[in-house]
Amino acid sequence: MTIIGFNFTRIIAERAPRASAKLQITNNIALKNVQASPIGADETKSTVRVGFHFESLYQPNIARIMLDGDVLLLLEKKIADEFVKGYNEKKQVPVAAMQQALNHVLDRCNIQALLLAKDLNLPSPIPLPKVNVQTPGGAAPAAKAEEKKDEKKKAKK
Repeated sequence: MTIIGFNFTRIIAERAPRASAKLQITNNIALKNVQASPIGADETKSTVRVGFHFESLYQPNIARIMLDGDVLLLLEKKIADEFVKGYNEKKQVPVAAMQQALNHVLDRCNIQALLLAKDLNLPSPIPLPKVNVQTPGGAAPAAKAEEKKDEKKKAKK
């Protein structure tokens, strides 16, 4: 399987004027449709267009980011036919092909949602890496400061 195309068809990002101290962010992705999409490629291969909907919700009712789009897959003709037929009849798709396609969609959507969240002055919808600086003794600076305070209290007693 090869991903030969990707595009967003709808981007919505909105933020409520109020903020809340307790914030919960959930991200969801769903397939909207799967259809054959002939582009006149090699006769042994076929293309499949997979529609998706991605949403980041900031609860309680603080903001939402919604992204809709399509990813275009180039597959062996037999696999493409099974892909479209399986989705249309049973809402089931080949796992290997779908895994690669969904990972690509998530990569693109997470980056776009991160940029939109920045523009709306919202926290990142995905966890970002954090740095934990430690002193040569092995503990974080805040922990060292707490240890020194505890030692001073013990010394005063």
